[in-house]
Amino acid sequence: MKKVLIIIAICFIAPKVFGQQQYLFTNYLMNEFYYNPALAGSKNVHYANLGYRNQWTGFDGSPTTLHANYFGSYANEMKHGYGASILSDRSGLMQNTSFYLNYAYHLNITDSIRIGIGVKPGFFQHNIKLYDAQLADAGDEILTGNILATNAFDINTGFHVYSDKFFVSMSMRNLLSDAIKFTGFNEGLSRHFTMIGGYNFINKKKKYVISPTLLLQYVKPAVPQASIMVKGTFQDKYWVGLTYRTQDAPGISLGIKLWNRLTIGYAYDYSLGGINNYNFGSHELMLSFITTNNKPTLDEEDEDLNNSIFDDNSGKKKKN
Repeated sequence: MKKVLIIIAICFIAPKVFGQQQYLFTNYLMNEFYYNPALAGSKNVHYANLGYRNQWTGFDGSPTTLHANYFGSYANEMKHGYGASILSDRSGLMQNTSFYLNYAYHLNITDSIRIGIGVKPGFFQHNIKLYDAQLADAGDEILTGNILATNAFDINTGFHVYSDKFFVSMSMRNLLSDAIKFTGFNEGLSRHFTMIGGYNFINKKKKYVISPTLLLQYVKPAVPQASIMVKGTFQDKYWVGLTYRTQDAPGISLGIKLWNRLTIGYAYDYSLGGINNYNFGSHELMLSFITTNNKPTLDEEDEDLNNSIFDDNSGKKKKN
């Protein structure tokens, strides 16, 4: 029993044990707001998202992550962005819960390129539920009903450069890290650096978009990890993506948009590491709902006007 308690104590004392606090998502394009606070307000609508990830299914005590967020911009003007998010993750005896608020400011660089700068302060709690431990000594009641808990304050920040054709964003999580001494867990947080970039090859006539994207993540002293995705969107309604996460897993994601408001996404990845013999892969499910009416852009309004003129002319020719 002493060995068990010593191991648990080391988990709280040694910061390096918690070197990787950022979670992995195969379908990261539906969850960009998690990685970068500057995404809030980059669209002229408000989003409410709910997601669930079950990693390494079939493995006892496998990680499960539930997250929800809401974000948009004041009056849908794409200038002052704001949002809030909550995330709960459990892996074995350990459970992490975090809550964040968000602010972002957007402005034009050129007529077609914009930049957003965001900050996301929040609160983080780490628990170890000792009462769920499976003990070798069935009669030992030392751990019964006990929970070890510690807290941390956190700030994430980032920028997002974007247009209709491309985007590049960079962010840093756990900015405060060991700068705060009065909490129990700040020294256990490591700074995470994330970059996401992509380009949209748009074919308006056939109504499809091909989007290759790259996500890079780094936390010292781990080896940088890359996630590569090629996503195809058809008729602005259906999409499919193929992904590969280095040192880890290939995956596939699928999605559909309903009523121009609700997007349903599913993703599956399969680990290529030594753990692949003990699990059946990882599953993700995400729902994204647009809570405000989508105001058409000037280009969309011009295109609709041109199409209506073309339809009127075609109708007149048929009559003649």
